[in-house]
Amino acid sequence: MATLMEGREHTWRAAVSKDGRWIAAGTQGGDVFVCDATTYERAFMLEVRDITSLNFSPDSTRLVTGSVLMGNDTAIVWDLALRKRVLTLRHDDTEIPAVLAAKYSPQGDRIATSTSKSVRVWDSKDGRLLMDIKVDATRRYHDGSLIWFNNHLFVASYRTIKEFDASTGSVVWESPVSDSYDIEWITLSRYGEFIAASTRRTTTFWDTSTHTQLPFIQHPQDIRSIALSPNDRLFAIGGRSGRITIKSLLGITEPDFRIDDTAFDSWKQDQFANTDALLTATITKSREPSHHILASRALVRARLQKWDAALVDAEMAIKIQPSVIGYTAKSIALVGKGEGHEAYQACDIAFEHFHSSHGNFILLIKAIIVFMAGEHRDAISRMDDLISTVHLNSICYVVQAYMYLLLDNLSMGRRDAAIQSFERARAKMGHHMDRTLFVVSLISGWKFHKVQQHLCEDLHAAGRTKDAVDCFHETASELGDETYLHDEHLQWARDFSQRSFKKLELLGDKAVDTQQYDDGISYYTTALSLDPPSPQGILIKRRKAFLATESWKRALDDANQVITLVPSSPWGYEMKHVASHRAADYDNAADAFEVMLSKMAESPDPEVQQYCDQYINPSSTRATIRKIVQRTIRHSPRVLIDTNTGRLHDRAEQASAFESLPIFNELVSSMTTRTNYVRIKREVRQYFRYVMLSHRWEQNEPLFQHVIHVAVYDLDKSPTHDKLKTFCKIVRDAGFNWAWSDTCCINKSDHFVLQEALVAMFKWYQGSTIVIVFLRGVCSSSQRGALVKSIWNTRAWTLQEYVASKIIHFYTEDWTLYLNLQLPNHKESPEVISEMEDATGISAQQLMALRPGLSSIREKLRLASTRQTTLVEDTAYSLLGIFSATGVPAIYGEGEAALGRLLAHVLTGSGDVSILAWTGESGGFNSCLPAHITVFDGAATSHLPPPIEEVEMETIIAGLYTSSFDLDVATRLYDHLNALPAPWFAASRMKLPCIAFELPPLSQSHQTRSGRVYHVDNTPFGAVEIKTRHDLSRMKLLYLVYPWLDTILDREKMQSGAFIEDDVTPPLSANTDDEEISNEEIEDDEEFFDANDDFSSLAVPEASSLPTPLHMAPMDRERRARRLVARLRQPFGALLLTLAATGRRAADYRRVAADSLITVQFQEHVSLADLLDNVRTLDVL
Repeated sequence: MATLMEGREHTWRAAVSKDGRWIAAGTQGGDVFVCDATTYERAFMLEVRDITSLNFSPDSTRLVTGSVLMGNDTAIVWDLALRKRVLTLRHDDTEIPAVLAAKYSPQGDRIATSTSKSVRVWDSKDGRLLMDIKVDATRRYHDGSLIWFNNHLFVASYRTIKEFDASTGSVVWESPVSDSYDIEWITLSRYGEFIAASTRRTTTFWDTSTHTQLPFIQHPQDIRSIALSPNDRLFAIGGRSGRITIKSLLGITEPDFRIDDTAFDSWKQDQFANTDALLTATITKSREPSHHILASRALVRARLQKWDAALVDAEMAIKIQPSVIGYTAKSIALVGKGEGHEAYQACDIAFEHFHSSHGNFILLIKAIIVFMAGEHRDAISRMDDLISTVHLNSICYVVQAYMYLLLDNLSMGRRDAAIQSFERARAKMGHHMDRTLFVVSLISGWKFHKVQQHLCEDLHAAGRTKDAVDCFHETASELGDETYLHDEHLQWARDFSQRSFKKLELLGDKAVDTQQYDDGISYYTTALSLDPPSPQGILIKRRKAFLATESWKRALDDANQVITLVPSSPWGYEMKHVASHRAADYDNAADAFEVMLSKMAESPDPEVQQYCDQYINPSSTRATIRKIVQRTIRHSPRVLIDTNTGRLHDRAEQASAFESLPIFNELVSSMTTRTNYVRIKREVRQYFRYVMLSHRWEQNEPLFQHVIHVAVYDLDKSPTHDKLKTFCKIVRDAGFNWAWSDTCCINKSDHFVLQEALVAMFKWYQGSTIVIVFLRGVCSSSQRGALVKSIWNTRAWTLQEYVASKIIHFYTEDWTLYLNLQLPNHKESPEVISEMEDATGISAQQLMALRPGLSSIREKLRLASTRQTTLVEDTAYSLLGIFSATGVPAIYGEGEAALGRLLAHVLTGSGDVSILAWTGESGGFNSCLPAHITVFDGAATSHLPPPIEEVEMETIIAGLYTSSFDLDVATRLYDHLNALPAPWFAASRMKLPCIAFELPPLSQSHQTRSGRVYHVDNTPFGAVEIKTRHDLSRMKLLYLVYPWLDTILDREKMQSGAFIEDDVTPPLSANTDDEEISNEEIEDDEEFFDANDDFSSLAVPEASSLPTPLHMAPMDRERRARRLVARLRQPFGALLLTLAATGRRAADYRRVAADSLITVQFQEHVSLADLLDNVRTLDVL
């Protein structure tokens, strides 16, 4: 004995699962405790308010509870494995909310719930309302007022019990109770023979098949609960003060024979003569013969029609000791002698002596005696009386059915009545009747199995094949494994089974062909119950019908049966694959499919082997998916945060996470005959969508080494930790699996990883589904304009994050949407567009037009010039991605040289000399490159020759058609300039093609607040003013340089071939479902970085890799030469160079940084020959 719960609260409800594993108990306070029935330990607890009902599903996997919840009539379905609610069933139809009862149907496919106003039937899988039955149920807060019976529902409705068809909601039967009290409890016998309804004082019983009322029971005290014993023979009444009363129900109790097994077995096999001899031998050996043996011999001799001898034995047995068997034997002997009246008297005497223990049995025997005596109508009437008074009356129906069949054999036309009577017995038949019916058969000689044979044949002939098979099974169940069955019966059983099997298979096929799948399943199931020698064909057919009705588990069971029956056949595995796939068990589905292919390959049948050619092996599909996964994630950040777990995952772990999902195995399992590349790509891309965080770094940010071994959600509380946690939760709640933050998703201790991130970050942001911007310092109540003033809008890194992003959501520091913007993309918000234009100084269209690579170089530098960084190097590194500068390594600690290396890389790759158009301080990397990016905060056009309108150009060119114009020199000058390569860097040395003129000595300078001012006359440029902080008097030679050759040559702007207008994820080809992915598509293309990339300083390029002369607009050579001359006469901003005192080369130069623009213009006296003579390519340090 064990106590499952202890406490002050009352236990209101309790239930035990069908498999005996679970015990559920509900308390008054609303808790439901589920305990292990084998250990009596509490397994878990469910919180249910005001419990009214508990009921386990037939498969013991779920529990339905009735309760009062938040003012609604509610039943809740709980999954015992998951330990959580899976369905909520609400009535919302009563003034006083309460679910009085909640019950699973016998099959478990439906749930019935009742309130005081209605009974509702629900689908137990998805909670769909199937039927709403309006009925006033007795308002008692327990589940004893509602009972399922097959497809019917019994409901206690105040003083009336009602039976409803659960499919149609119609009333099948109703009956009032003869009591002034309402019905409070109803219960059903185990096999459904009768139903009992109890009021406070009376329990009334009804036969469920005929709805006739049976004897009722009165109780002197209030009835609080009722229950039936497992064999339905005892009835328990729970009354006040804990008193329980047990009452015996009216049934038929057979007597014992008490003879030895040898004689009894001989009797059972109808070997009456041998049985007579065995019993006689036993009597002879005994000094005082047993009345049991004498009575039994009397019955045996009656079967031998030795009526006189039988009568002598019976009277001797009664003389020794009166017994039910003795009087029964006497009545049988007398009726056999034709003395019916005396036979009736013998039965009456037996009833007088033994009515308390065997009364109903004696009445049954007397009815048989009356029938044997030829009083058929009276006998059947007596059976009707027994049926109406006996609670367990199924045997009465069987005996009555036999009587009807005997009448039919006598040409009295009662076959229909026999079938009806037997069907009633069959609907109520239980194991308790087997022994009694057998005893009656031994006594009377009536062979009830032959009765059932006739019934089976009649039902089969009437087209009721299923009913015939059910009758057939009941016959076999009653006879069991008895060895006395005649060969004749066994031969009939085999023949009937074969005929019925063929008929049922045909009926099932017709039903399935007309899409009546439930009927088809029923026919196939009945056919399989006949145990055919080769059932796999029917199993395959039934599996198809199960699939059509979405009965996946049943279809899988059929597949497993076929595999067990024929392990070498591929078709069982084909069935298992389909069933498992439909049941969403994709892993086992794919395994079954692989086994199917192997069985096909091993089959000795060539036709079966050929089937392999039309299928795709799952291993091939897995390989294809993995390639597409790798191709997708290589364009994503190397490390991402799993928003569900909060853990960091590298690319291998990301791929592994996808393979652990049901969708991976579903894709493998579903693609059996062709690979659906389009769907694979769609599912992979959908899963690997990621969201990135854009923010300003703060103190104590969680770094990679802090998070690599702990979930983000488990980090200690701090402002920066909370920022990361909230970001991940927002991403997770939005339905995305992956998130990225530059704080913890970059292992900055790994140089290669850091370098990859710096260059690829622009593309990562460009490829993100959403970028979430966290505006620290901007509160939820901030007005328009706060974005412009935010710290986020001043940082260098956030520039590329905004430019690259396709969709952005701005959040304030308390994680509310900025300005409460509800747009799907804040980039499209007029408020945000306006503020970003104010912050950057350019239009939104220009911002959106920026792409990674070597386009719009000067505009990108101008935007970056207004941004701030904490580290000097980040001025350059924050631009690696926007320039796609894969060859510029990050070397923290190098200071301003980082900017020089970046600009050198950009200049070499693009040939864009506008990078040299600045005034200010030279950097340490190369004197032609600035020390600070702020020098680009302005347009480059002031250095370049001003554009000439085409009309003006034509006028100038027309003036050059004179005899004094030296066209030959002009074309040679043009050819020479056009043949020069674009500027480029080798290490920190720049090769600068230009036109350079040496300056004469400078005149006296004067000091200004910011530096010195120098003047020089008699130059090719006339008078020149130079403002600089440098002392030019100490420099030996000075040169003014014209480097803007692409402008004067009318060259088109060069684009970078590798990175311009390149999306973050190269689009996959638009394969149709039937196309295969090409090798070029599947195989890995070039990564952002190669593992062997050399990130050392820039090396001298091979001659073949030097930037080639830029493309020219198509026009004739002489005209181009004249246009060149016209542009050379325009003013321009010159660069000031001087010889470098390196001691290594005499021709090394350095740029002398000027504080302001040196604007000059070639004088008229400078000839084209002079210009041609001064074309050079200088080495600038």
